[in-house]
Amino acid sequence: QGAYAGQASGTCLAALVNPPTSAPTSSDFTVDFWYPDYDTSWAVATCLNTRPIPFSPGGRPTYSSDLECCQGAYAGQASGTCLAALVNPPTSAPTSSDFTVDFWYPDYETAWEVAMCLNTRPVPFGPGGRPTYPTKRACCQGAYAGQSSGVCLGLLISPPTMAPTSTGGLDVFYPDYTLAFGEGQCINDRPLPSGRPTYVNKQMCCSGAYGGQSSDNCLCDAVGVCFSCRCGSEADRVAAGGCPDLTCS
Repeated sequence: QGAYAGQASGTCLAALVNPPTSAPTSSDFTVDFWYPDYDTSWAVATCLNTRPIPFSPGGRPTYSSDLECCQGAYAGQASGTCLAALVNPPTSAPTSSDFTVDFWYPDYETAWEVAMCLNTRPVPFGPGGRPTYPTKRACCQGAYAGQSSGVCLGLLISPPTMAPTSTGGLDVFYPDYTLAFGEGQCINDRPLPSGRPTYVNKQMCCSGAYGGQSSDNCLCDAVGVCFSCRCGSEADRVAAGGCPDLTCS
């Protein structure tokens, strides 16, 4: 159930001394977990739980619910397709007053360099259409981290005493969508593209954004040549001091 949960043949379970009376899935057509649809363009893809499973064990990240899959695999999806396809999609209906909502979102109608975060009605997007944040500060730091003008942070009730530096890399990492998925890596280059999901370090970014990457390209870059046998050559591993926990043929 752990390593071969999506095994369409059922060989592993059938080999048990007391095999279950029926396949460990919800029906002959679905499985009891969800996975991202890598065969559809990321911008409009959804999560699936249908048979046959289009990957081998470990080939893609899997999730216990459709919502968890959308939030994990399609967190920055501007179209909101994945969340909108849920049986009970999350609502962005405002709650705090007739004029404001209880979350903050980036203002994509204003030029990025001078934009700020809003919590005003009407909300100009559908569920999942933009990233949302619990506080204005979190929104500014997530959506406008590389803003050299400092407009967003400067408009906080208690702004930082100094504008964030515009030199060097960001203190968050995000997936580089300019590369094909199999070659993708996580970067912290300025400026941060609007709506891009961010992570506190490169390894978390690779695990979250490229969990199904069979090449391991992102994690090889983040962790190093000892992450897997796909990372560099044997000479590279020797030059790095060896990888005692890794056995490559």
